[in-house]
Amino acid sequence: MPTLKEFDLDIPYPQRDGSPEDYKVNWKQKRVQFRNEIRCIASLYERNFEKYKTADTWKVLIECVDEVTDSRVLDLLGVCTTQVQFNVDSFFSMSDHQKKETTLELLRKGIDRIVSEKNWDPSPFAIAFEEIIKAEMKNEWFWRKPISSPDRRFKARLYIVHEVTVVKGYLIVFDKTNQEILRIEVFNDRPNEWAYVSYLGKIQWISSKEVALFNKKGELVRQVSLSSG
Repeated sequence: MPTLKEFDLDIPYPQRDGSPEDYKVNWKQKRVQFRNEIRCIASLYERNFEKYKTADTWKVLIECVDEVTDSRVLDLLGVCTTQVQFNVDSFFSMSDHQKKETTLELLRKGIDRIVSEKNWDPSPFAIAFEEIIKAEMKNEWFWRKPISSPDRRFKARLYIVHEVTVVKGYLIVFDKTNQEILRIEVFNDRPNEWAYVSYLGKIQWISSKEVALFNKKGELVRQVSLSSG
């Protein structure tokens, strides 16, 4: 049985007879921007969702369309999709906070329809929504456990701040009392896991006063030195 663990939203190209050139000029960039900017809330939902065993689904995809042309819940190779009516162009004039609220509501509408159609237990879905509200829609989290310096005086962790338009990573150093003594931005990229996951290689202390983040290829992303004392 597959495990449901991914949730996403999309704005499919509305012109069935449109040319590749028209898609490239009038829709592609809009679609990329939308798919990037909804990930702040969609990935927060994923992280708060207890993985759920299903008969045939590993991903839910909500298609946001100006006009619903197919109200069915469809399955394609384990991806469960449904259409939700939404004025697509309105999204791009919203504030970041409004985009978060809108993304959450679109997710809720699509998921509610799919859960009802599939006769799934609604509890884990509702809990994930509740956790997002508790977090005030802030998608911020520590990546992995803290890494101690060679002399055990300090610990370093990577803190991810995933906003609507950007993802930032901060290398944070704590002392023995868990007091934060240093916070340095080590990467800044577009707000999509595919963009920033490459940075998440390992944290390594170079010395007792120097700590660095390396990417998945083992390349240095940023090295940070502590002040003496």
